[in-house]
Amino acid sequence: MDESKVIGNAIRTLRKEKELSQFSVAQRSGINLSYYCKLERGEANPSIRKIHEILKALGVSPVQFTELVVLESEYLLFPAETRAVS
Repeated sequence: MDESKVIGNAIRTLRKEKELSQFSVAQRSGINLSYYCKLERGEANPSIRKIHEILKALGVSPVQFTELVVLESEYLLFPAETRAVS
């Protein structure tokens, strides 16, 4: 499993839920737009400090983010075709 991809997917999901653009989140968090886009695609490894700044820009707590990362990890570990249908 690629941890960068999981983190990027979680950040993208939260941003879309808040209906924010990549530009606005990058600007609010003080991160270069190009770097932010790489984070969402899982092509960069953000520091804890960068993640914290992004979460502040999104108005999301670290606990909420962690819960989403766990869900994203499970989704990548167990793709839809291998999950049991209940």
